[in-house]
Amino acid sequence: MTDLISPPAAVVGGSIVSFASGLPASHREDVYMCTAFAQMATRAAEADGLSGDWFAFYCNQLRFLGWDVPKPQTFNPAPSASMGSKATERIRSALGEKFALPISRALADLEHNASALSLFESTSLSADVGYFQMIPCVMNGAHKVDMAIYNRKFSMLKKISRFLFVKNASLEEGGNEQLTMITFNTLYYAQFREKVKRSVLSQSVKYLSELEI
Repeated sequence: MTDLISPPAAVVGGSIVSFASGLPASHREDVYMCTAFAQMATRAAEADGLSGDWFAFYCNQLRFLGWDVPKPQTFNPAPSASMGSKATERIRSALGEKFALPISRALADLEHNASALSLFESTSLSADVGYFQMIPCVMNGAHKVDMAIYNRKFSMLKKISRFLFVKNASLEEGGNEQLTMITFNTLYYAQFREKVKRSVLSQSVKYLSELEI
């Protein structure tokens, strides 16, 4: 498999992944494939009746691939603004502008990209419960990528297909925000690379939608 899947930002199912400038295409593809692999495994488990913490299961899938995933911080969501704005501000306040800027750029394009937004929101929602991730990535040395993983869980007060940019707090209730930081070592990941890519591409090539930033 020689063709790289490595746009500077993309929707990957129920995740938005975005990169600061300077990351090699090969590193970007590694992150996309791992994100898709962990998410698809978690959603398959959910379909089979997964009980317990959705995000904990997702993080365990990343650990199986050799990632060190620290215990996430948990926050109560702010009561105002859209979920997209809340996520960006949480990342900015916790980790600074270098992580907030890539995800802000991705969201600016996503708001005007109907097909990518539909993929993201339809994948994130399951009945009246939703889960999504925002994953800004910054280079940290030749073979390392610092990744913030923001996870949002929420319940909807009524059936709805659009939520990320909706400025109506009455649509959602409960849930939480979680945020953790991972340093991804691409040299260590090399032993899993081809297996993960084959697994992801064999299941769906429509799981990823490129964004323009």
